[in-house]
Amino acid sequence: MPRTDLAEKDLSRANLSGSSLTGADPRGATLHEAYLRDADLTDADLTGADLRGSHLEGANVAGCTLDGADLRDADLRGVDLTAAASVAGVKIDGAVGLPDDTVIPPGTNQDDLESV
Repeated sequence: MPRTDLAEKDLSRANLSGSSLTGADPRGATLHEAYLRDADLTDADLTGADLRGSHLEGANVAGCTLDGADLRDADLRGVDLTAAASVAGVKIDGAVGLPDDTVIPPGTNQDDLESV
């Protein structure tokens, strides 16, 4: 789905596992409890997206913008947040799979990963 405009769409519980969302625009989309296992989110703009409880195991977030995204209670096993373009204000309270030594991408502050 390259360059697909998914902004503000409700994709709650959608099964997008293995999908290519490269360059997609799901800003502000509701992806609550969505299945995004092994999805390619390269360069996607997930600014303000609701990903609470989503299954993101193994998703590729290289170049992805996650500013203000809500990843609370999400499964992030195998997700490399160091590859994301930006994580300012992302909410990760209750997320599973983030190693204790998660490194924040260059250009962001440790404080940008906030627990709410």
